[in-house]
Amino acid sequence: MFPCNTSQDVKTAKPTLLLVICTLFLYGSVLQLFLPSLSLAAQNQPQHESEAQLAALKNNISKINSWLSTANTEKTGLSKQLEKQDKEINSISRDIRFSNAKIAKHVTNLKSLSRLKKEQTATLLSQKNYLIKQIQTAYKHGEPTELKLLLDTDNPQDFARQMRYFSYLNEARKEKIKAFNDTLTQIKQTENKSLLEKKGLSEQKFRLEKNREQLKEQRRLRNQVLVKLESRIKDKSLRLKKMKADQQRLSTLLNELEAAIANIPLPSDASPFYKQKNKLPWPSHGKVLARFGSRIAQGKLKLNGIRISTKENDQVKSIHYGRVIFSNWIRGFGLLIIIDHGDNYMSLYGNNKSLLKETGDWVRAGETIAYTHQSQKNKESGLYFEIRKKGQPQNPSLWLRK
Repeated sequence: MFPCNTSQDVKTAKPTLLLVICTLFLYGSVLQLFLPSLSLAAQNQPQHESEAQLAALKNNISKINSWLSTANTEKTGLSKQLEKQDKEINSISRDIRFSNAKIAKHVTNLKSLSRLKKEQTATLLSQKNYLIKQIQTAYKHGEPTELKLLLDTDNPQDFARQMRYFSYLNEARKEKIKAFNDTLTQIKQTENKSLLEKKGLSEQKFRLEKNREQLKEQRRLRNQVLVKLESRIKDKSLRLKKMKADQQRLSTLLNELEAAIANIPLPSDASPFYKQKNKLPWPSHGKVLARFGSRIAQGKLKLNGIRISTKENDQVKSIHYGRVIFSNWIRGFGLLIIIDHGDNYMSLYGNNKSLLKETGDWVRAGETIAYTHQSQKNKESGLYFEIRKKGQPQNPSLWLRK
């Protein structure tokens, strides 16, 4: 305990460090007022460090994407063609979402403008009725003029008073007329805004229809590529070779990503992933088509994740809080999102139709991160989902809710 001297010499002396400490000790509530700001300052420092680390992450990811450009190629070019179709579909789907959002905004704005015009029209009608009554009253009783007021009285004071009254009437009427004209101008502005919104709505609807036609064509081309790929790898040895190469490519990617994110921490208040066994939400609500560890490639390989049946444009959701560390196309897994959850845990979401998140984005548990294709009869379609720890596949059934 700090000794606090309250003698006369301390009272008359200039404030010292000891006196400040004593004062804060005696009035602890004052000290508590400073703690939130001190805590905030401490939090800001890691944030700046995290931003620098994010820049480093994106730089490393760009190098990984360069590696992907080579890793995704194959002699026949069908895989490259599939990559092109998937990326086109992703881009068009993004444009469609943008157009739908713009259309919704235009519709909302038009409704607001319609309500505003009704209010302005009601105000205009009220102002118009007031002015009509004023004109009718003036016509009925006769509008007093300055000359008439002068001739009707011999008292200069009465004349001055009546002139002031006459002036007030004129000013009030002028204000009412000005308000009427202002309302007319406002209605005209509202009508012009409505015309612009209608034009924008029409343009977005046209763009949406065009994008839908493009999407339909890209789906047709993608299906053609898939049929050709399926036909080309009917040979069992070729299928096994392809699947082995796909798994190896993904493992190499994960190793590269682990090195890239090694020094990028998650927020300290994030719930630890390792405590989430049997608690995590499913990434999609479809039926499980293939389970973890099931045999593929004529029993030569094991599935490192699960495959879930999907409908067109089903939502894919993050299973836990984390940061997107990969959002791109990779051969064998299509448009893939990988999320880092800290403590060497990652979740992977593959074979998507459209990706909503980019590298560096933070996501919450249950947040939509992608949309799906319609799953086909073959076993390699549908949402592909994995959980990994230190690069090693984990059984999702031990983590996802029952």
